[in-house]
Amino acid sequence: MSKQDLIERTIESNGLASSLQIHLSSNFYPPLPGWVKQIFGDAFNQYWAGMIDEEGLEKELSRVYVGGLYKYGFDNYLLD
Repeated sequence: MSKQDLIERTIESNGLASSLQIHLSSNFYPPLPGWVKQIFGDAFNQYWAGMIDEEGLEKELSRVYVGGLYKYGFDNYLLD
């Protein structure tokens, strides 16, 4: 991965991280506990950094969430 690719991926993931936190904080009732939002944030950060793939992301999220990435709009936070 080139330096420019890394910079672009970092910028994109920062915007996605902010958007994900807003999504987790505002679109669920009852509100998600902080520790659940933390697990989501950590898992997506690993995915955006290239440390895990989509399958690994689903595995990480399955610790607290059963529904797949395409339920509740989580697919909006996947990289193209």
